[in-house]
Amino acid sequence: MRHVRAILAMFAMAGLTAFLPAAASAQEPTEHGTKVVGGLEITLLSRPPLSPAEAQQMMPGMGGMGGMQGMGGMMRGMQGMEGMMRGMAQPTHWIGVVVRDLKDNGVVPDLQVTLTAQKGALTRSVKLMSMPGSYGAHISLPEKGQYAVTAAIARPGQPLQVAFELDYK
Repeated sequence: MRHVRAILAMFAMAGLTAFLPAAASAQEPTEHGTKVVGGLEITLLSRPPLSPAEAQQMMPGMGGMGGMQGMGGMMRGMQGMEGMMRGMAQPTHWIGVVVRDLKDNGVVPDLQVTLTAQKGALTRSVKLMSMPGSYGAHISLPEKGQYAVTAAIARPGQPLQVAFELDYK
């Protein structure tokens, strides 16, 4: 729970309180455990999916959608793909990890993190984006129940795999 409070404080310090839901105290991220591996402390978090407005606030270094100016050519090239996007599963969760260095308790930046959730033969993987204080992304878990979640962290000279359990109720 201390990690959840720390993340909420980081959002406030960074001026990103618009990211937080209106009832932040009632909808804090759920912490699914903390593991210590290779000099790092890794915490798995989840919460309901972010709204489009919340996701805009979280685009690192892009100033929300304003940072997308000048990308019109790429966006025009994506016209006609709306049908394909509609066929994709809607996210059920925002899922993320906080990675801290045990030496200085600071958040470790610039990592490549992939999460894989598995329940029986069902497997879902997602590459996490760097966000203020954490790494996260949306994921669609189609069935409720217990998932084995593995965080694969690409770290120069020391790749790590960390296992967690997530109970989707």
